[in-house]
Amino acid sequence: KAKDFFQNEFADEQPDTINILRKPLSATKANVLTKSKLFDYRLKFSADNILTGFSNNILINRYQPYGGGSGPIQLNNGNDFNFTFKVGVNELFEDIKFVAGLRFGTNLKDKDIFLTFQNLRKRIDWGVTYYRSNVTNFFATQFNNMLITNLYQFNAKYAINEVKSFRATVGLRSDRGILRPYDNATGLSNPNALAFPDTLSKFLLTRFEYVHDNTINPTQNIWNGLRFKVYMDVNIPSTKTALNNGKPTMNVGFDGRYYHKIYRNFIWAGRVSADFSWGGQKLIYYLGGVDGWIAPKFNNENRPAADQNYAFQTLAVNMRGYTQNIANGNNAFVINSEFRLPVFSTIFDKPINNAFLRNFQLVQFLDLGTAWNGKYNGIKRPGDVVSDPNSSVIVRIDAGGLGPFAGGYGFGARSTLLGYFLKFDAAWPMKGVFVGKPLYYFALGFDF
Repeated sequence: KAKDFFQNEFADEQPDTINILRKPLSATKANVLTKSKLFDYRLKFSADNILTGFSNNILINRYQPYGGGSGPIQLNNGNDFNFTFKVGVNELFEDIKFVAGLRFGTNLKDKDIFLTFQNLRKRIDWGVTYYRSNVTNFFATQFNNMLITNLYQFNAKYAINEVKSFRATVGLRSDRGILRPYDNATGLSNPNALAFPDTLSKFLLTRFEYVHDNTINPTQNIWNGLRFKVYMDVNIPSTKTALNNGKPTMNVGFDGRYYHKIYRNFIWAGRVSADFSWGGQKLIYYLGGVDGWIAPKFNNENRPAADQNYAFQTLAVNMRGYTQNIANGNNAFVINSEFRLPVFSTIFDKPINNAFLRNFQLVQFLDLGTAWNGKYNGIKRPGDVVSDPNSSVIVRIDAGGLGPFAGGYGFGARSTLLGYFLKFDAAWPMKGVFVGKPLYYFALGFDF
């Protein structure tokens, strides 16, 4: 309708609004949350990883009962290869973890079992672990024997920030030695072993650590940054004996590692490690060899000091160029230097699908180390002991090295084969430039 343009004294009539009220209201969308109910959160677990294969690494315990100076020293269950099965279960938020593992030696007699629970929900992380190990013929005796170790352990960790943390471990350890009525030399049964009772030692274990870890891991066996830890072990015997005099076994140590990036993934890696033990019974450190050494060799001529009492034994590595036990004692000091070059991943600027080529590395290394008994002023250059069973004359020849340290150097190669990281090294004692035949090492597992 055309608007009336004539002016009058009345205002224009407003439209009737009653029709607005008669119109139906538009439907509102129902909110799902209004119909939902609140429920308490329930834990939801799922398998995190399942591992089957071979291994020879240290599982829980880096100390063994003292074996009287015999070797070689294998800090796993005494086998070069072990059949390993491990399964891990995590909660949905990955703050509660269960891990269980079973490991058999190739002789199907030596075995390790462990169960661990870790709670990471609060500021202080904590967990409990049970570990059991059976090792046959651990002791160098005429009779067949078995060492059974049980370890019950509680651990806690307080993180200061993303890099620094304090850690503590408290545990109860028992080691039982059993002789069996079987003669290892003749292969026949020998009931005379039944006359010897089982040996049993129990220790209350405590360990305190300060850890600084500011490293990243761009690829396998390659790190960047600095990490170190300072730690102290206090092992208290449950009973007083003539050997321990009721006093604890003490040990303090330091392990520092620095990884410097040279070009892309080509790095220099340096490590300094030191341990000092004292107390009623001490720890003995055997110097020489590498971590994860397959078929290790042991120098039986360097006998431990007869006037010292030892409760546990372990290795001071890496010290390439020598077999295990180039030196031994309750103190050890090791310095390692390595240049690690991932050849193909450094040269080629594109992805490499083949794992062997992608992880293939060449290594040049230099190791210095020593082990000695007594105080700091007893430090000296390690040496080889040469003796003749038909003569009482014993000759000691100093090892090649620098100052009080034995030294070794050489070259190596690493890569991944069938999912395992393998290492091969050729090392010479520091007696000149490639003097004599090198000592070869074939090992399983990553470098420091």
